[in-house]
Amino acid sequence: MTAAPAFPGTHICVVGNAGSGKSHVARSLADCLGLRCIDRDALVWGPDWTPLPRSERLAAFDQATRQGGWTYDGHLRATRPEEQLVLNRCDAVVWLDLPRWQVMWSVTQRTLRRVMRRQPLWNGNIETWRMVFSREFSIGWAWRMHSRLQREYEALARQPCTRRLTRLRSRTEVRRWLDATCGGGARA
Repeated sequence: MTAAPAFPGTHICVVGNAGSGKSHVARSLADCLGLRCIDRDALVWGPDWTPLPRSERLAAFDQATRQGGWTYDGHLRATRPEEQLVLNRCDAVVWLDLPRWQVMWSVTQRTLRRVMRRQPLWNGNIETWRMVFSREFSIGWAWRMHSRLQREYEALARQPCTRRLTRLRSRTEVRRWLDATCGGGARA
């Protein structure tokens, strides 16, 4: 279901499993289209991995997506009002639907690199060795959620709506789509 590349819009959600390349695609689109890039995890995770209270999330997501053009790197889960707000405000969804093995390879490499380099993430957070082996963080989460996210995004794709959906199933499709959309200026 990869659509012919066209101007994707000015409110673009990039979704997929951890390790699928959401951040890269969202940043690349933001750069080439002159949009802001909104990272879901930067909104949700405060310093020292303190989650933003659920009662404050809707307001934070509202503020982040209220004005101007943007790309959004994150999830669009039906059970989360803040993510449904983002979905309702977007005019395009780019779904990175990569195979589990590819996602796991990427998320494992990325997580190990971040831990070994003590690379600061959103709000100064640093992934730890304990997180590497946790079911709730990157590697364990990506494995556990892969099939579930596919089902949820397939259901989203079946919903009648006016927003454009682009489903990309390989790194090659992602690279070609970005090149066509951004005039060859982006690399997957």
